[in-house]
Amino acid sequence: RTFTSGNLGGEPQWPHFGPRIGRLGVHSALSLPLLLPDRVVGALNVYAHDRDVFDASAVRMGELFAPHAAVSVFNAQMLAQAERLVGQLQEALTSRAEIDQAMGVLMSRSGGTAADAFDALRTMSQSRSMKLTEVAHEVVGEAIRRARARHADTGRGTESLPDA
Repeated sequence: RTFTSGNLGGEPQWPHFGPRIGRLGVHSALSLPLLLPDRVVGALNVYAHDRDVFDASAVRMGELFAPHAAVSVFNAQMLAQAERLVGQLQEALTSRAEIDQAMGVLMSRSGGTAADAFDALRTMSQSRSMKLTEVAHEVVGEAIRRARARHADTGRGTESLPDA
């Protein structure tokens, strides 16, 4: 619900906030809920230095503005959520390639299945308290180092091998 106060310093609803803000010279407040049909997305709080600033006209104007602000706040929240999801999906796609490579390394070493290789990665991850992607990175890096060492021992170059 909409709330107004013309004397925050004496407002019993905020026994700590009211006096502190009053000492800073802020005495009036208008608080409007930002409502959507199915949720509250926030509140719009307006403050003024003078006492009893927000009359019925200010309340009406705020209540006309608040629904539009609620939609804007909700849209901003949804955009931020979508951006987080995009980042997580991009990271997952990048991580997935390295996990697949590590699984291939483990499968070639053990002759096991993809499920066996994934279980081995997961077990290493849990026993080392590391993220699965970090373990996969180590497995792939170690495989590259071993391949380079084999190539160096046999006298063949490693120009075609990627850096770890």
